[in-house]
Amino acid sequence: MARLAETGAAAFREADPYPHAVFDGFLREAAVSEIASVFPTPEQRLSWDRFGAVGYEVKLGSSDEVRFPPALRRAIHDLNSGPFIRFLERLSGIEHLLPDPGLVGGGIHLSRQGDHLGIHADFNWHEGLQAHRRLNLLIYLSPHWQADYGGELELWNTSGTERVRSVPPLFNRAVVFTTRSDTFHGHPRPWAAPDGVYRQSIALYYYTTQRPAAEAREAHGTLYKGYNA
Repeated sequence: MARLAETGAAAFREADPYPHAVFDGFLREAAVSEIASVFPTPEQRLSWDRFGAVGYEVKLGSSDEVRFPPALRRAIHDLNSGPFIRFLERLSGIEHLLPDPGLVGGGIHLSRQGDHLGIHADFNWHEGLQAHRRLNLLIYLSPHWQADYGGELELWNTSGTERVRSVPPLFNRAVVFTTRSDTFHGHPRPWAAPDGVYRQSIALYYYTTQRPAAEAREAHGTLYKGYNA
């Protein structure tokens, strides 16, 4: 991972429309196959949070790791560990990153047929940690994705007026990107896979106690284009 960070750091920081990187085959094959096979379904007993604002956010999410299958819980702990944090720091150039053990807003996400996530900029302040949100990590866990399923991650320009990049949610693909009040993204194209085939992902966020003055804004929640901004 040190080599990956070293070779990818320049491209990450120079990426358009804001710093980001896409990595395929991110998790070890045996591990990711096990995680995908035990990924919770909507019917399973789990503390699912249900988001239902049509046009803005329709999905399921859970941060209740005590109910996660062991393989999924181990993966999340590894992704919040010291070695992985050091990888993110080297890749991004952001020092003193902190994981969020409470998984606020993160953990696992699941989209069913018709679910979507409008273009938005994420909340910028974690009250519990008293820290600024700086990086997002998304790892996609839907085997056999096809183009007609939709659900691509879209990265928009910092004014939120134009899509710059579309990233298909391929199995075992990871996306790392900076989070500021103007890093607009989402998957507005609804998930259109057959019923029972889900858009599954791990979503983890990383923080610092300080951030550059040019990025500083008053604390805010999620900013949706067409509603908040």
